[in-house]
Amino acid sequence: MNNPGGLEYEMDMRAGMGPLALKMHLTKATKGNLTRSSMSMKFMGVDILSESGFDGSDTWNVKHTESVDSITITHGDTRAKEKNDLALDLDSKYRKAKMKTKDGYFEITFSDPVDKANEAKSITIKISSKNYTVREVHTSARGTKVTMTVTKIRVGLSDSHFKLNLAKYPNAVVIRQ
Repeated sequence: MNNPGGLEYEMDMRAGMGPLALKMHLTKATKGNLTRSSMSMKFMGVDILSESGFDGSDTWNVKHTESVDSITITHGDTRAKEKNDLALDLDSKYRKAKMKTKDGYFEITFSDPVDKANEAKSITIKISSKNYTVREVHTSARGTKVTMTVTKIRVGLSDSHFKLNLAKYPNAVVIRQ
């Protein structure tokens, strides 16, 4: 998903394997080459938080720990070259697709992976029939079930949305590279 005026989506991800469960909240924003993302989760009783972005001139990463926040700011775009939108490309990864309409959504199940080593034998996505946005993705592999649910979509972002606000982290250790 992308939009020339900027797009931000939040999603919750749950992964479980037997009695172990992991919950994560992700936020991803893009506008042209500007990006901002954050991740928060609790693992074994420890809060894990991170943020990163590219504001057009600097790449920045914030790491939160119990004792101190650290911020690394690097001049230029040092991000790994990746897709900045929620593009799944499932039609090229699976041979079969079956669609049904249910409760205002299209549910498409992709199966028969092109790469037989692919651990996910099928993936089901739920797309809003109103605005064609991805709302949920379900898959499982090696006994682990993963569900991603888009909880919020915002269109139209100002460039300032991608700037790092250092005042938010008054006690952080700032490393400029």
